[in-house]
Amino acid sequence: MADLTLSDLLTPPTSADPKWFRSRGRSFERVLNQFLLNEEMEPHTSIRPKGEEIDGSFILDDRYFLLEAKWHKDPIPASDLYAFKGKVDGKLVGTIGVFFSMSDYSTEAVDALLKGKELNIILFGLNDLLSIENKKITMRESLKIKLRSAATYGLPFYSIESYLSNVITSTKLGKDQHSKRAWSIIVEGEEDVGTIKALLSRFDINSGFTIFPAGGQLSVPSLSAQLVSTGNTNVAAIVTPIKDPKVQSKQIAELESLEVEIINLPATLEDWLDNYVTTEYHNSVFFTSSSNGKMARRYARNANIDMLLSNNPLFNNLINKLKSIKL
Repeated sequence: MADLTLSDLLTPPTSADPKWFRSRGRSFERVLNQFLLNEEMEPHTSIRPKGEEIDGSFILDDRYFLLEAKWHKDPIPASDLYAFKGKVDGKLVGTIGVFFSMSDYSTEAVDALLKGKELNIILFGLNDLLSIENKKITMRESLKIKLRSAATYGLPFYSIESYLSNVITSTKLGKDQHSKRAWSIIVEGEEDVGTIKALLSRFDINSGFTIFPAGGQLSVPSLSAQLVSTGNTNVAAIVTPIKDPKVQSKQIAELESLEVEIINLPATLEDWLDNYVTTEYHNSVFFTSSSNGKMARRYARNANIDMLLSNNPLFNNLINKLKSIKL
């Protein structure tokens, strides 16, 4: 068990039953506990104050943190984050909660945290944890990066993959002026990254680009500001409709003030791309699972890109910029 890794647990055996998945969740907690032990962060697990259960706590630089660890079939919903936030709110003023999820988070869940009066939770997702396991970064470094992002920009979720890519881009900016031509493309959720990658792969693009998940609709301006502040000169944000038009207007105004290239879509990524696949293709995959953006990625790989570009001048403009620069 000591040598068990998260990567070992990613693919269930063909005979996996509910008992196996419950066991995987417990194994996840043990692996996470080992991460913290390896970096001398004094983890305590399965704490049970009266009337509630907390997965654990740990220490970073003489500061105490509460932790929650989940591995579900679907992305973590807002209700799970609210429940954990309630536990954190009831502790010593200034206590921070750290939520570790191997099933990532729904876009609505991350946005829900931004609607509260106090942000006292930071979030780790699957790719964050794999980056730590693969020794691309330490747990201590990851926590400090996420804490700074939350404190400076109000982002409860900041992808470690995005951070590492941004470090590489920033380093290139200092060494090579041509690297300023590379693009940072912001999408709303983790599941959107694969969709946009699949769509962009269908164009003859000459410029370098990195796709950054904001974690939610409301986090897009904050992540844009963070990227712009670190020297990214070409930043594009792909945004979808927000129910409250006032919130949407504020979002667009903030992005415009940052001089970000805005691709304001008329619908969710999946619904938008669905308009550009044939009726026959739509009907053939309609009953296929769309979990974690799979349906959107299918549409991205099969959309009529000529029609898509013709009907969406903002996206067409971004593609032309990505195609016109050769590094």
